Amino acid sequence: MRKAGGWRASFLLIALFVAPATARAAEPLQYDDRAIQTAFPARKGEWKPGCACGVVKDGRLALKAHYGMANIEHAVLIDEFTNFDLGSTSKQFTAAVVALLASDGVLSLGDDVRTWVPELPEYGRTITLRDLMNHTSGLRDYTDLLTLAGHREEDVTTSADALAILVRQKRLNFDPGSAYRYCNSGYFLLSVVVQRATGKSLRTVAEERIFKPLGMSRTTYLDDHTQIVPRRAMGYTATSPGQYATAMSDWEQVGDGGVQSSIEDLVKWAAMFDHAGEPSPFPGAWLQVALETPARLSDRTELAYGLGLGFERHRGLRVVEHGGSWAGYRAMLMRFPEKRIAIIVLCNFAQADTHRLAYTVADAVFDRSGPKADPVRSRPPGEPATGRRASQEIGLYYNELLGDILTVEVKDGSILIKEFDDAVPLRSAAAQTWVFADPGGDRVVSFAADGGSVEVRHAGAVDPRPVTYLKAPPSERLPTGMFDGIEGTYWSDEVKAAWRVARKGSTVTVPLSKSESITMKPLAVDLLTSDWGLVRLRRNAMMEPIALSLTNRGVVDLTYTRIPADSLCR
Repeated sequence: MRKAGGWRASFLLIALFVAPATARAAEPLQYDDRAIQTAFPARKGEWKPGCACGVVKDGRLALKAHYGMANIEHAVLIDEFTNFDLGSTSKQFTAAVVALLASDGVLSLGDDVRTWVPELPEYGRTITLRDLMNHTSGLRDYTDLLTLAGHREEDVTTSADALAILVRQKRLNFDPGSAYRYCNSGYFLLSVVVQRATGKSLRTVAEERIFKPLGMSRTTYLDDHTQIVPRRAMGYTATSPGQYATAMSDWEQVGDGGVQSSIEDLVKWAAMFDHAGEPSPFPGAWLQVALETPARLSDRTELAYGLGLGFERHRGLRVVEHGGSWAGYRAMLMRFPEKRIAIIVLCNFAQADTHRLAYTVADAVFDRSGPKADPVRSRPPGEPATGRRASQEIGLYYNELLGDILTVEVKDGSILIKEFDDAVPLRSAAAQTWVFADPGGDRVVSFAADGGSVEVRHAGAVDPRPVTYLKAPPSERLPTGMFDGIEGTYWSDEVKAAWRVARKGSTVTVPLSKSESITMKPLAVDLLTSDWGLVRLRRNAMMEPIALSLTNRGVVDLTYTRIPADSLCR
C-alpha cells in the first residue's frame, strides 16, 4: 500500500561514489565517511537491489551515493539518474499542485469535495479539499478497499475502479476534521479534482507548474501502466536470504503516489525550499509556507502534518519529511530547514527502511558539522519482570477504533512492549507509569490501577492526543465454542466481494485472492485479531453469527453480512 515507512534491512553496497562538496556551496559539507560505509557496507560483485542517496546542502548536491542494481536481470547499476517510484513521497507534489491552483483562484482548499466529485455519498458532513490534504477527511482508504475486493498490487486497476469503490462506501471512519488518520483516498481524489478543475491530468498540470519550471525533466506521474519511464529501476522483494523476486504494480491511480523521480531531479525540488526566499519565477516562499503550516483538528489540536509533509525533531532540529512505500520501492525525502540540508534516499527493495537510513546519513553529517547527538537512546534495559507488573500488566491490549494491538511481554528478564513488529523495553517512570523508550522519542505508558487498560501518550506523534487500549482477557477465560457456527459466506456491498469463512480449531481464515488471505484468532468475546486488523463478530437475538466487521487504520467497521446457506443454493 502507498503508506509512508518501510522495513529495517541492511544494504549490500555494490558501488559507492561520493562527490566532493560543490565549490559554489556556502560551506563545504563535512561528513563521517565511515558511518556511511557502515550503513551501506560495500560487497562488490553481488547482484542485489539497492539504493541511491543524495545529500543537498545550500540547494546543491554535496554528496551522492549509489549502490546495487536498478535491474538485476540486465545488470544495470543504480546511479543518481535512476528513476524510482516515490510512493507516498509523491503527496507533497500533489499538494503543491492543488495549492498553486488555489492561488490562481481555480479552486479553494475550503471547497466541499462534492463540488468537484458530486458522485461521492452525502455523509451529512462537509469534507473539504484541505481535509483531503491533511488526512482528516474520515474517508476509508481505497488501497485497502481494492485489496479487500481481491485486487493485487500486480493487477491493473484504474482511477475509475478506485472512484467506484469510494462511491459505494456507506460510512466514514470518523467525522471530518475530528481526527487524523493517514488516508490515500484523499490524495487520489485530489487528482480527480485537478482533472475536473483544469481539464488536464494531474501529470500534465504537475509538469507545467512544477517539474518543467524547476528543470525536473526526468520526473513524471505514472498514470498509465503501459507508460515508458526511461531509466526506471525495477522493484524487488526478498523471498529468502539472497533471493529476490520482482515486485511491480500496475495500479494507475496517482495523487497519493505515482511520481517517478531520481536523485538528480529531487535535488532541484529540495533546492526550491532552500532558495524559497530568493528572487525566482517559481513561487517558492509562498508555497513553502503553505505546505509546511501544521494542520489543526476541530478541537484545535495541532498535528505534526501539513499539506503532504510530516514534521519531526532530530537532535534538536526541525525535520520536514515524507516517506513512501509501494510495491518493491521505498523512498524518503527529509529536510533540515535550519541547516539548509536535505537527504534523499530511494530504494528498489521492499525491505528497506529509508526513514532509518536517512537519519543514519544525517547523523554522519551532523557528527562532523552539526549539533551534538541526542543522549544515547540505545534502548536501556527494561523493568525487571517481577512482582505485580509481571502478573497484572503483561498481556494483549487493543483499540477497536484503530484496529491496533499492543503486547506487553517478558523477554530476557525485562518487560517489553510490542507495537506492530518491533518490541522495545519499558522503563519505570512513576507509579503505574512507564516509558516506552525507542529511537523515535519516548512514549509514556500509563496503566490503569485495575490493570484493565493502558493509555499511551506520544508527544512526537502526528496526533499527540493519548490513545487508550483495553486489555484482552486470557485465552483460557474466553467462552468455549465462542466461534461455533462462524463458518459460511459473508457479503459486502461496499467492496462487492465475499468472505468465505473457514475454521480449523480456534483459527479462522478468509481467502482474499489467489495469493493473500486473512488469518484470524480469538482476542476477546466476539472479537478476533488478524494481520488485517480487528474483526468483530455480530449476532442476532438468538446469538447466531450474522455479520463480521473489519477495522484497521484504513477502514472502520467495514461490514460483511452473512448469506444464509439456503439462499446460496437458489
